[in-house]
Amino acid sequence: MKITFFGTAASEGFPGLFCSCKYCIRARELGGKNIRGRSQALIGDDLLIDLPPDTMSYFQRYRVRGDKIKTLLITHGHSDHYFPHDLCLRGSWYAHDMAEEFLDVICPDSVFDDCSRTLEKADDDVKKGIRLKRASLYEPMEINGYKIIAMRARHDFSRSAVIYTVERDGKCLLYAHDTGYFYDEVFDYIKDKGIRFDFASFDCTNAFLPSKETDSHMGFDNVERVIDRLKTMGAVDKKALLFVNHFSHNGNALHEYLEVRASKIGCKVSFDGCKVEF
Repeated sequence: MKITFFGTAASEGFPGLFCSCKYCIRARELGGKNIRGRSQALIGDDLLIDLPPDTMSYFQRYRVRGDKIKTLLITHGHSDHYFPHDLCLRGSWYAHDMAEEFLDVICPDSVFDDCSRTLEKADDDVKKGIRLKRASLYEPMEINGYKIIAMRARHDFSRSAVIYTVERDGKCLLYAHDTGYFYDEVFDYIKDKGIRFDFASFDCTNAFLPSKETDSHMGFDNVERVIDRLKTMGAVDKKALLFVNHFSHNGNALHEYLEVRASKIGCKVSFDGCKVEF
């Protein structure tokens, strides 16, 4: 299995769009891995996670053919993860000779309802080519060669938000953004089903800032607690590839600092354009 991180920042990007804090100023000076867009990832060549406003620029930068994507997973309805207008460009005057007739869009309840309203305004051929599906919690879905499970995220408490496991060819991936410390029901489900992760990417929005268990994002302290609990359960072992991802400038998230801290808990640091095969 392969995952490519297109964007690895929180909603304001890094450096922040309008920010002149010392970390954003330094990130602009350093460039490279310190320049981060809003979060999105591609699994293999045909499963996309989230649809931020940066999608078009990512596809152009990384030479992605959007018409070859078969499945889109949406984690939640915040605008840095879900920009529904772009779905209306899949067909009609905007897209011709597409490789795949259908795009399956899997999303939690609140996004499903909003996306349904958005697609009602789209051209008929766009609507016909998008198959919208609800991400029912803890109910495995077999779709386009992947086994997908949505689990409850500790995030945006007024609306539904999920994290996903994705399995194919005997490999299992956990993509846990945006979320705070996992709910007990998530740990229980993973343990009860005997799920083992070959790869996991954890929300680290707060980075070096302290994080409470009830926060809607994690920093290194809560990421370490989650990993320790997953190890105790046997869900990850020494061979598992562990990454931290989704950084805010508020967490003092210069890449070189992140790498030092992440190494202490056995993690690597994602960056825009990072590719991992396992």
